[in-house]
Amino acid sequence: MKKEQIVEAARRLFHKFGFKRVSMDEIAMEAGVTKRTIYMYFESKEELLKYFIEEEVLNMKNIIEEVENSNLEFFEMVNEVIYKLLEYRKSRDFLNIIYKEAELLKNQVIANNLKKIDEQVESYIKSKLVIAKEKEYITYEDLDITAFLVYKMYLALMIDWNNEHKKLDEQMIAKSIASILKNGLRKEVI
Repeated sequence: MKKEQIVEAARRLFHKFGFKRVSMDEIAMEAGVTKRTIYMYFESKEELLKYFIEEEVLNMKNIIEEVENSNLEFFEMVNEVIYKLLEYRKSRDFLNIIYKEAELLKNQVIANNLKKIDEQVESYIKSKLVIAKEKEYITYEDLDITAFLVYKMYLALMIDWNNEHKKLDEQMIAKSIASILKNGLRKEVI
């Protein structure tokens, strides 16, 4: 019960003020517990952040498993997974706030924790590329590089694409990435 109070209080405060500007004293006050109680569950504010990052990774894994269980063709599945993850990321204010804070403040604690999400997503992409290569859906030589590029395309279109460019919805982003993966960039000359 108290752990949930602490987690929800920290979530509200991190959401409202960002990670760096929130103290353990403020979390304790918001949760209605003592700071000592917080330390029974989390040894530091960074541990609380790690808890939230792990929660986000678990949520993303659940989204992926749901799509995988729908028995779509490989490239349709890739498209749907990317689309669902984009929708999820867009709806998660906490993730958006933390990503911006890591970038703006060059906060290494946040950046290191966010790296776990990057690693998990890249690992998932690579696992799917391995299967696709085994089934001869794709022929890419280096799957580490391919997984990295697919993930970076995803991030670039989600984060770096700005108002100077035409507005993209999640489905367009997902289709574009899946199309590049499926068809490449080179037009076959007959």
